[in-house]
This record gives sequence, structure tokens and C-alpha cells, in this order.
Amino acid sequence: MKIYLMVKTMKMKILFTVIGSMFLLHASAQQYEALKIPSDPVSGKRSILTYKAESTLLSAQEVLLATVYFYSRSKQTGEEKVGLVKKKDTWNGAFKIPDSTVLLSFVFSTADGKLIDNNHNKGYLIPVYEKGKPGAFSYASMAAILGGGPPDAAGLKKDQKQALVFMKEEMRVHPESEAKLRSSFYNMLANSPEREDKVELLKKLNELKSDKEEDLMMAQLYLSYFGGKRQADSLDRLLIEKFPNGNYMKTKNRQAEGAAHKMTSESPKVSSQENSINKADILKNVQENQVDEPLSPLTLKDLKGNTVSIGTGAGSGKVIVLDFWATWCKPCIASFPAMQKVMEQYRNNSSVQFFFICTMEQGDAIKNANAFMSKNAYPFTVLIDEKTDDMNLYKAYTGCKAEGGIPYKLIIDGKGHVRSRKVGFSGNEEELITELSAMIDMALKSNKQ
Repeated sequence: MKIYLMVKTMKMKILFTVIGSMFLLHASAQQYEALKIPSDPVSGKRSILTYKAESTLLSAQEVLLATVYFYSRSKQTGEEKVGLVKKKDTWNGAFKIPDSTVLLSFVFSTADGKLIDNNHNKGYLIPVYEKGKPGAFSYASMAAILGGGPPDAAGLKKDQKQALVFMKEEMRVHPESEAKLRSSFYNMLANSPEREDKVELLKKLNELKSDKEEDLMMAQLYLSYFGGKRQADSLDRLLIEKFPNGNYMKTKNRQAEGAAHKMTSESPKVSSQENSINKADILKNVQENQVDEPLSPLTLKDLKGNTVSIGTGAGSGKVIVLDFWATWCKPCIASFPAMQKVMEQYRNNSSVQFFFICTMEQGDAIKNANAFMSKNAYPFTVLIDEKTDDMNLYKAYTGCKAEGGIPYKLIIDGKGHVRSRKVGFSGNEEELITELSAMIDMALKSNKQ
């Protein structure tokens, strides 16, 4: 039976201007001044393109090529070079669209590639059609390309506003896509600077039907963030009742334990013996929750574009600490001072290495992470997680079998095996330092066995 969320929010009317509506229609049709596709492109079929170079920087060229990039959802699956033939004032070419393609991206260039036209870094993006309309996930793939996903071959400029326009168009053309893309879509609405997008998010939370714990947790989080305390409290009770052993309760229990520990440690009546008991409990808990699970190798890039490999055979026997975070995640940021202190403890130990993986980032992940690190000057090695074919998932976060959200910390021993996991941050720096240090020490000890 589906759980129906009836969230009462203040009545706010979303206003769409005539210009905004026309812009959405333009995005839907995806016709450009320079590029025309005479008939709807269909997966598995040949298609024709017509290019008018007179309005571009290629107008004076005698030989032109088109490069067509094919996307299956948000992943590029191939490309084709198309020689163009000039007829009067247009250039024409033909190409075949591979099966399972949902999106086409075009770049026009001279034969030597020194001059290119990619629509002023905005891209020539064309949805592949199915049953007379743009196929499912075609506009969502456009949103992923412009919204901060992996770098695309066409070198397009990231544009969060346009990305959200494309995502809204996906929902308009394929309402059934929302269930699969809800996390990405709602995050985009939440991070939009436009007031009406926040209103739309609250409206969707009003109408949300779901029996999934992660959906209810997401709704509870957004309502808490946007000041809907009564509604958030209602969902809190619902989550506790429906999922007594779920991730929500695990997170609440960890937060409660952290708050209790903080109150105890800050009380003037607490003796040093009681403090040692609390530390002993933390160490015992770390010991009891040790695991020994092989980790599939991971390859990510740092903020400078350098490739970093993590996993089996990586690190030359080093213990690796992974910290999954995002610039919008307040608990993640709150835990950083403690993480810096842990790093300081192992500064002279060359057998311990720390990586901070920016994941689930909304917008341009590299730009956001760079801006944050420049402002805060933490001595962290930051890696950028990548979206998978399933646009709700991320390569490293999923590969590490993460659950319960972020912050999420992982300790890997010198053999490439996961030894400890930690989800969340209670707000108690001393507790985190003690717990993480114990995890690292146990992983170091396992290296010698």
C-alpha cells in the first residue's frame, strides 16, 4: 500500500511568464538557427542533418565536417565523423544512430579541427525520438551534460538554469521518469535560486506517493531545511513507525548517542574514569563492527584532472581513508575540522593516505569543490565522483556499497579490503577523532598480519 504524503504548505502561486513558456517550447523542439534535422531522429535508423554555416564562424570555409556524439542516457557511447556536402547555402550529411541512443550532440569543424562551432559552448543537442516524441531520458541526459556531470566531448559550458529547464521538460514529456529521477530533480529544484522552483518542490512533496524509505527521508530533509517543521515532524513519526530498523532510525540513534556523549563529556560532574569508559565503548564498537570485504578498484580524477586509482593493488600497502562529502552537506562540512585533526595525527605515517570524494554534488562539481577548498584552505586531496548510467547513482559511492547518505567514511587496508565504515556525523569532534583513529589503527594492524 502506498504511503500518501499530505503536506500542508502555504499557498503560493507559481508564475510562468510568456517568455519562459516560449523558452520551454524551444527546448522541446530543439531547433537551432544553424542546425536542422528534417525528420525526427530514431534509434537504429539513418538520419540527415542540414547545417547553415553563414551565421557561424565557419561561414568562409570550403570543407566542413560534423562530429555526432551518441549518448545512452547520460553516458557517451560513441561518435561518428560525417563529411558534409555543400548545396547552395547549406551543408548536408547523413549518419546512422546506434541502438539504445537517447541523445545526439553535434560539433561542426574544419577538416583540421582548428575551428569549431558548438553553438558558443551551449551545444547542439537533439533528442532521439520514440513513438513520435522525444524518448525517455533524452532531456534528462541533456540536464546531466549541462548540470555538472562528467566532461562531455563537445566541451559545453555548464549551465544550471538550462539544465533545470531540460529536466522539467523531461518531466513534462515523460511524467513516468520522475520516479527514477526524483533525487536528481528535487535536488535541482532545491538548489535553484528561483523562488518558484522552491514552491514547485514543496508542491511535489505535497503530492508525493511513495512507500520507499529513501523518498520519505528525502521529503523529511527538505521540509526541515525549508522550515516546514510540523510537516517534517509528521514524517519523522511516520518513518519511525514504518521503518523501525531502517536507515532513518540508525541515523537518529547515532545522533542521539553522539548528543548523549557530548552532554556527558561537557558536564563538570563527569569524572576521568567515566570519560575513559566512553572511549572504551567507542573502541569496543569499532572492534565489533570490523569487516573484511574486498573493494573493487576505483579510478577517479582530482581537482587538477589527475587520475587516482584506489582499491586492489593501489596505495602500495597503504591504509586509505575515504571521506564522501558534498559542498551542500552541512554535517560533512562540520566534520572537516575533526578530519583535519585526524590527518594531523598521521602526518608522519606514510602508510596512511586520505582522500575526500566529492559526490552527489549539484551543479559543476569541480567548480564547486575548487571554490570551497579555496575559501576554506583544508589540506585535503579532493576527488570527484562520477555519475553512472543510472542518473541517481554515483560510481565511487555505489562501488563502495554506501548507504544512509553522507558524510560516509570508509577505511581500506593495505590489501585493498574494506575494514570499517562510518555514516553521518553526530557533531562531537572528539568522538569522531577517537572512532576514526581506532579504525585506522586496526587497519594498520591488519597490514602486519
